[in-house]
Amino acid sequence: MPEIFAFPENHPASEWIRHAGSGHIPHAQLLISQNGGLAWPAVQRYVQSLVCTQGGCGACDGCIQHQQMAHPDVHYIFPVVASASGSGTSDSWIGEFRNFLKFNKFPLVRNWIEALDGAQKVVQISVKEAKRMGDLLSLTSHSGGYKILVIWLPERMHESAANKLLKTLEEPEPKTVILLVSHEEDGILGTIRSRCQTLYLPPWGRAEVERWLIDTRRMDPNQAKVLSALSGGEPGVALDFLENRERLIPLAEHFVEWLRLAFKKDLPGLQHWVDGVGSWNREQQRDFLVFAGGLLSQLERKRHQALRGFALDWFPEVPFNADGFAKLMDARKVAFMHQTLDDAFKDVGRNVNARLVFFDASLQLMKAF
Repeated sequence: MPEIFAFPENHPASEWIRHAGSGHIPHAQLLISQNGGLAWPAVQRYVQSLVCTQGGCGACDGCIQHQQMAHPDVHYIFPVVASASGSGTSDSWIGEFRNFLKFNKFPLVRNWIEALDGAQKVVQISVKEAKRMGDLLSLTSHSGGYKILVIWLPERMHESAANKLLKTLEEPEPKTVILLVSHEEDGILGTIRSRCQTLYLPPWGRAEVERWLIDTRRMDPNQAKVLSALSGGEPGVALDFLENRERLIPLAEHFVEWLRLAFKKDLPGLQHWVDGVGSWNREQQRDFLVFAGGLLSQLERKRHQALRGFALDWFPEVPFNADGFAKLMDARKVAFMHQTLDDAFKDVGRNVNARLVFFDASLQLMKAF
């Protein structure tokens, strides 16, 4: 998997990657970034610096093995669905995962779940995986260097698996490095978080994503401006909108309808809307809430004429009076709406009845107007 991303010098990931050559490596580290952000390329660069005797040259055997995700001392743990045999561990899916990352340099959770055909299934890091983690770290290093375990989405770890991982963190094997990559910090056991050195990776930035889309994708500058605004400064989100526009149109349509119904205080209409969204799978519902939150923030910025490109411009077939709704927004209303969406996101993640969650959120949205 060839290197395609160069981190800006002033980004926290750059200092972290440089620190890999210091020889003072914490045995457990937790990286937090938004979905579709820079955490995964940062981890890949960091691990390459650990397995290469020249600090990440990109050309030696260790670097080449790592770029192919085939280094014998680097192991990957990620959420999967249970197989027909019931194994449900990452080694059964490593081929699919390699291929997924080949085309998803800034991976989104939803896209991995779709690759697994897991929309209606439980996708998690299983208890069996926890035992496997301990076994992997007890092996002798092939190269005589670090044994490295990369865990993507520890927030999707089964509770029993999380408790087993906790024991591993408390009694680490010599020269082991455990890297946890999370997009939802609150979903990780507090006792695990407390035993890790934590690095927060901020969004790359809208202006940077805009330039990157123009330079690497040869995009029209106006389209790049809209996509960068929609992305919140995360390159993976921008690429998702670029490559999966048709699938995202329903999110735009439902957001527009939701605002209109709440503004008109149309309870029968809201109930019908809730029935529709309530039938979606959990990942679609969470995607919608994130999408809606971003658009609300943009409407407030549009009210203050501080927006360079409104996200719904990417969906011209979805009619929406953005200027009219922007005039209704103020900081207090938007803060209240964001809290409503955040509460709904957490409730959906806890498997609370989705229709109840969205009906309550609809009432709160109506109250805000």
